[in-house]
Parts: sequence; C-alpha cells; structure tokens
Amino acid sequence: MTKNLLNKGVCMLVRLLLLCLAIVPLMANAEIYKWKDKDGVTRYSDIPPPSNIKQESIRGKKVAKPTGQVPLTPVEGDIATSVNRNKTTEKAKETSASQDEAAKKRAQDAEVQKAADQQKQAELKIKQENCAAARKNLVTYSTGGRISKINDQGEREYLGDEDLDAGKADAQKDVDAYCD
Repeated sequence: MTKNLLNKGVCMLVRLLLLCLAIVPLMANAEIYKWKDKDGVTRYSDIPPPSNIKQESIRGKKVAKPTGQVPLTPVEGDIATSVNRNKTTEKAKETSASQDEAAKKRAQDAEVQKAADQQKQAELKIKQENCAAARKNLVTYSTGGRISKINDQGEREYLGDEDLDAGKADAQKDVDAYCD
C-alpha cells in the first residue's frame, strides 16, 4: 500500500514538472510583429511597424487594430530598419577609420623595419671590410720578410722583430674582433 502511494506521488510530481515546463514558454511576453513594407517585402520585428501599415501579431499580446487615421508624421520603412541602417553606417565609419589607422601604422612599422634592415646591412658590410683588412694585415705580418713604413719625414723605415711581433699581435686582435 505504501509503494502504491509512493508511485502515485512520484507520478504526480512528474506530471506537475511537465506541466510547469509546458507553461514556461507561454510566460514569455515578447511580441513579434509581421507586416509588408512599401516594397512588398514581409518584415518581422519585435518593434511595432509605423501606424499606417497593416500588421498582425505572430504571438504574444493582442495588437490594437489601426485606427485608420493619418499618422502624425509621414513614416517610410520601419523603425528597426532605420535604426539598424544608422548603426551599420556608424560601424562602417568606425571600421574604415580604424582600418586607415591600422594601415598607417603598418606603413610606419614597415619604414622603421626597412631602416633597421638597411642599418644592419651597412654594419655587416663594414664588419666584412674590416675583417678582410685585418686578415690581410695578419698575413702580411705572419709571412715575414722586410716590412717598411713611411715615417713623418717621408722616409722609408723598416720594422724590426719587436715591431713585427707587435704588429702581428695587433692584427690577430683585429681578426678576432671583426671576424666570426
């Protein structure tokens, strides 16, 4: 007997729950309007159409019938379309402005990058030239033989062993500094 009551109680709760779930959509009170605009296109909106246009409510509250009187101001199209058109043009202006700014920024970034690349290329060229000169000096000091230089009076002066060793050490330092 208690099982039978328990089953009836559960069955009653399930029915009550199903009834509540069925009623919830009906509680939503949104009105949807349907009408044809001046071009004959059927429009649907939650905003009522102008008062001079015949309309019908899809669901929700009953719509008051038009009075047949002339509207206070002439209305073209529907409110939703004009609002959306205004929003669209504002967004288009904002989008084009932001795209222009982004294009200018990209152009500036490209110029900065180009200048930096040119500077790196110039530095690399100078480093390669310095490396070549340092290697040439090292070869000159390493091969030995008689090396001369011109002094302040314009006379030729031959380097001694100490001068050759110092020149070779300096050339090696230059090679280490300028060559990888």
